Amino acid sequence: MLNKIKSFTDRIITYCFAAILLAFIFNTAQLCAQNDSLHKSHSDTVNYSKMQDSLMKIYSRQSKDYEKMMNKQQSKQRGLGSSLFGLTLDIIFGVGISNTQFDVNGDTTGLSNANSKTGPMIGVNVNFNLLGIALGTGFNYSSKGFSTGGSEQESANYINIPLMFAFNFDVGKKIQVDLAAGPYVGILLSQEKNQYYQLSNIDLGIAATVQGNYFFNRFLGALLGVKYEHGGLNDMIEKSSANSYVSSVKARNWFIYSGIKFIL
Repeated sequence: MLNKIKSFTDRIITYCFAAILLAFIFNTAQLCAQNDSLHKSHSDTVNYSKMQDSLMKIYSRQSKDYEKMMNKQQSKQRGLGSSLFGLTLDIIFGVGISNTQFDVNGDTTGLSNANSKTGPMIGVNVNFNLLGIALGTGFNYSSKGFSTGGSEQESANYINIPLMFAFNFDVGKKIQVDLAAGPYVGILLSQEKNQYYQLSNIDLGIAATVQGNYFFNRFLGALLGVKYEHGGLNDMIEKSSANSYVSSVKARNWFIYSGIKFIL
């Protein structure tokens, strides 16, 4: 009888131990599975964060490249010196101050004390770029002359045909500055007659301009500029009419102007 009771007790203890062991193994497996899940989730989070950072870097780099490309394209579209071929048309209008200088023999005419005279100017200039070299030409009308402070006053009207070599640079997305210089040929249209001298039909000189351009879009802009002309390199007086009063005539002219620029 005692042996049966002992055998039954041993079985109960064995079953309990086996149950406890199975429970321990099951709990351990669950903990391992949870740890694996947490590790995988953390790993996925880290990988996602790295992927997000990489995508942001790629986007930022591509955005900068796109902005540079667009700025370069806009510069090419509007700037003469930025593209291989380009064409613009400037319509200008303004006012000039003419300072005529005379070499006189004696002071009976008062020309040696001639004062500056203001007059209008208007013009059409075409600027084109060939292989990176910006050139400009056109037709510019201006009224020049002098006054002696009294009743003596004279006007001479010219059409100037310049040949300007231009350099330009951007100072903003919509603003460009042009620096230009070159020779010009002035054609005399009319002169008020006087008894002292007759101007030559041709005036040779050099000119220089500083011009600012503001672009509304890729086709249209506004401009504002200053121009200086150094005329009379060939002596503006008609030699056949020179007399004892006047032996030489030269002109120094300043202009300020504005206008409209068309990008063609």
